[in-house]
Amino acid sequence: MPLTGIRVLDLGSMVAAPLGATLLGDMGADVIKIEPPGGEEGRRIGPRRGDDTGLYVGVNRNKRGMVLDLTTPDGQDVLRRLVATADIVIHNVRSPAREKLGLDYAALAAVRPDVILITVSTYGERGPYAGRPGIDPSAQALAGLMAATGEPGGPALKAGAAVADVTAATLVSYAAMLALWARARDGQGQAAEVALIDGVVHLQGVQLGEYLLTGQPPPRVGNRSPFYAPYNSYRCADGGEVHLAAFNDKFYRNLCRALAAPELAEDARFASAAARLENRQALDAEIAARCARLGRAELMVRLEQADVVAAPVNDYPAAAADPQLLHNALFVPVTHGAHGPLTVPGIPLHLNRTPGQVRRPPPTLGEHTAQILAELGR
Repeated sequence: MPLTGIRVLDLGSMVAAPLGATLLGDMGADVIKIEPPGGEEGRRIGPRRGDDTGLYVGVNRNKRGMVLDLTTPDGQDVLRRLVATADIVIHNVRSPAREKLGLDYAALAAVRPDVILITVSTYGERGPYAGRPGIDPSAQALAGLMAATGEPGGPALKAGAAVADVTAATLVSYAAMLALWARARDGQGQAAEVALIDGVVHLQGVQLGEYLLTGQPPPRVGNRSPFYAPYNSYRCADGGEVHLAAFNDKFYRNLCRALAAPELAEDARFASAAARLENRQALDAEIAARCARLGRAELMVRLEQADVVAAPVNDYPAAAADPQLLHNALFVPVTHGAHGPLTVPGIPLHLNRTPGQVRRPPPTLGEHTAQILAELGR
């Protein structure tokens, strides 16, 4: 795999930092997850089984786990031994705790001069908000995403998924690749920083580009689009929903054919993209009435045969059983040390020659402590 031979120390908690390390483990890195006695914070948030929560098992595949008390001299000795063998250290420990625990760049580089340190925070390491506590919705709120999400006239809403955390995790893996490449070129390690608010701004390039160009914030549109219609979720006869979009004349005509509604294709109110957008309330009503006559499965067959941009609005059980998601190996069975058969999220990218692999389940608390200490001669 691409990162075979690279060692990563994951001292992060919750989502962004641990998931960033997971993305490296997916591609072959030896990721050692170091937790304090009692486990990291992600083991205590949300529904649980034993020592694990859905949050923890959802983001910690492909790691070995050990417990280490960094507040003790013995824990600090083990940490230094591990750092001497590590290429990358990832954590989201705030200052000054990181200095007390020996996790600042100066302390790590004193052990291994070419080490790469990636720290994750909500707001950044410097600036007026540096050091403030924060989590995913804090970043969504500050960077404008929450205000842009929801129905017109309704309250601001956070995204359902932890998009700030997951975007930051992706940037953690990107920072690791860039730093490894730079080290291969010039032999030097470095510190890198990932802030959740930076990732949320990055997520909104289209919307912020519109505001920065025109001076007008884009409107809150719910499941619609401010640019074209029809573009919405529509309820079917059996209660299921389908989201469909027709962003040009071709796809609109295809949709009318799928719905057996040639009269909509000929209606002057909907004759052009501009007209459809201007009359989208009326168009939505027409589309909704026709979707409501069909079960979702039948409607999806018609939409697919007519080459319409559409997808079923799946809940999690339906998503976990969706044949395309299964084909893409996005739900992977593993054998967990405490829970036995378990399914975990899969790898979100596919390299043809050197693919990644889900080869380890999320570790139980301290599962590999003795093994890793033995490797260090302890």
